[in-house]
Amino acid sequence: MKKIRVGILGPSEIAFRRFLPALLNSDRFEYVGVAIANPNERNQKYENCEELNNILQKSKKKAKNFQLNFNGQIFASYEELLSADDIDAIYIPLPPKLHYVWAKKALEYNKHILLEKPFTTNLEDTKILLKLAKQKALAVHENYAFCYHEQVKQILQLLNDGEIGDLRQIRTAFGFPYRGSSDFRYNKELGGGALLDCGGYPVKLSTLLLRGESQIVAASLNISRGHDVDIFGSATLENNGGITSHISFGMDNFYKCEFEIWGSKGYLYAPRIFTAPPDLKVNLILNNGQEKVLEIPEEDQFLGSINHFYNCIKDKTTRLNTYNEIETQSKHINDILKINQSGRLNI
Repeated sequence: MKKIRVGILGPSEIAFRRFLPALLNSDRFEYVGVAIANPNERNQKYENCEELNNILQKSKKKAKNFQLNFNGQIFASYEELLSADDIDAIYIPLPPKLHYVWAKKALEYNKHILLEKPFTTNLEDTKILLKLAKQKALAVHENYAFCYHEQVKQILQLLNDGEIGDLRQIRTAFGFPYRGSSDFRYNKELGGGALLDCGGYPVKLSTLLLRGESQIVAASLNISRGHDVDIFGSATLENNGGITSHISFGMDNFYKCEFEIWGSKGYLYAPRIFTAPPDLKVNLILNNGQEKVLEIPEEDQFLGSINHFYNCIKDKTTRLNTYNEIETQSKHINDILKINQSGRLNI
């Protein structure tokens, strides 16, 4: 079986810590190398040449660490990696604002792309990328890896089996403590904001569990600490049957990563729904008259997401369905922003 050859745009922490270890455990992919941006490819302003040089040296050091741990080449620019004939697919773990421009270039070079979430920072850009991917029959995938963990499969099975009766309501939350103003998540120019970062997770899960068509019916985003991006927020999704999912998210919050689904005959609770590491056994708590703790074995959700990406490349139906899922997610994020603009923003 011919392996899909993968290159990475940028020696990011998530690529080093989660993506590459999972990729190397797959027999479907081959890691080729990582690219560092040359000065002309950087979308940031620097005070002076010394600051830029320091950034470049840090990137080179990170790339050397990639090579030391995972082998592979170091490409001196993004363009060099994208134009390489021995690369079939690109993993893009860059800050959100950079996703559109580099994903578009990758597609123009006829590369399949796996983008870290969010796919882009706005619905218009998402549609442009999806249209281009369709024209070229190229796979694109947005890396909400939690969807491919066994606990999500178990939750869907429990619902299908009627273990908690008919669905009544979903509640889900994802947030973490403040990481400091230098983190890209708090930088508007880099596509920061709680909604685009941690908010997309409960939106994605709600869409998956509500089934059918759903829409945003309420939203609130809040700015604090003097930043120009939303720091925490909430929203409500509703499906055609009037069932709602209430979501909350934040990046200046006490850590939460949970969901509860309430039914006519019981409830189901997951305390580590989004970020289970590959060596962690997670628990689902089911109560339908008697509480049961269901233990889910260790699983690498990144590997599950990577395998889905492979299926997108090889199977047209999977590819087309994934296009639709990405557009739905982007539309929900866009609708939260639109609804919030008519309400409060600052606190």
